[in-house]
Amino acid sequence: GMGTDAGINLVNAVRIAAEPQSQGKGVLVVLNDEIHAARDVTKTSTLRMQTFRSRDFGVLGHADNDRIVYYRQPVRKGMGETEFDLAGIDVLPRVDIVLSYAGADRTAIDAFTAAGAKGLVSAGFAPGFCTPDEQAGFEAAIASGVVVVQSSRAGSGRVVPVNHLRPENCVVADNLTPQKARVLLMLALTRSSDTAEVQRMFETY
Repeated sequence: GMGTDAGINLVNAVRIAAEPQSQGKGVLVVLNDEIHAARDVTKTSTLRMQTFRSRDFGVLGHADNDRIVYYRQPVRKGMGETEFDLAGIDVLPRVDIVLSYAGADRTAIDAFTAAGAKGLVSAGFAPGFCTPDEQAGFEAAIASGVVVVQSSRAGSGRVVPVNHLRPENCVVADNLTPQKARVLLMLALTRSSDTAEVQRMFETY
């Protein structure tokens, strides 16, 4: 379309990749002259140019016309520092997302479990809980060996460990959105299905 920024985004991506200061910052995303950590960035609008935002922490720097300028350094481990090895793995474990809403029951949870889900992400109400029926469904899934991660549908902020309105023995997603928590859980399940070990991974990456 006439409003596309694809060309300059590609130019800036090359400039950033060639910039020595970019080393050690993990996977980066550049749009609208802004440099984001891939872990933190999310799309916030369907059509606006300024749609990509790192809601909790902001940009790392800018791709200005004279040079690339950084102001922050990510501290979570990223590519090159992870324990994941996908060599010989053709298909990642199935992980589905369950969205909470007023009156939601456990139908989706039971269906995903029956379909062979190894993990489930609860996109719950802020600050990270679900309906009583969902809670019962998640606890049944956990009892059958499914790993459940409690996230929030709010799109920003941490899900903290203490909340009685969520399934017992679930993992909390920190500040990852449900869709990002799903990716990390798929990777985590290639290494372990132990809740404590998966929780450690969510606190590391």
